Amino acid sequence: MPPDTVVKIAVPGIAEPHGASWSNCLRIGNEIAVSGITARGADGQPEGGDSMGGQTRAIFARLARMLEAAGGSLHNVYKLVIYVTDMSRKDEVNAERKAAFDALYPCSTLVEVNAFAFPGLLVEIDAFANIAIDMRAAASTSA
Repeated sequence: MPPDTVVKIAVPGIAEPHGASWSNCLRIGNEIAVSGITARGADGQPEGGDSMGGQTRAIFARLARMLEAAGGSLHNVYKLVIYVTDMSRKDEVNAERKAAFDALYPCSTLVEVNAFAFPGLLVEIDAFANIAIDMRAAASTSA
């Protein structure tokens, strides 16, 4: 794919609301940008209930599906921005992040927010990936 080509990625079962003013997932050359993913199910209820860990697990499963549809995988993720409604529960998120990623973890930012667009949501995650890299093969160095 030429580096300046932008493709909006549609994923069966992960809807973009009619009239949405954002794209869920864009592939721009080798780069993949994923908008804030939540655990909101088709019925409007959060998958994972009121468990921050459960919602995070559901989000990472969605992220994997979106990346696969764009030609990548979780191993291509190099940056996460994670928003939570209760920082005191961050260990739940960290456990799921460790389960989803291995070797060299993606860069990550964790931020507490007041609320999300829909009730019951506890976590939202932005992700950035590049299909030309595989974090499992990345080398770490120390200064």
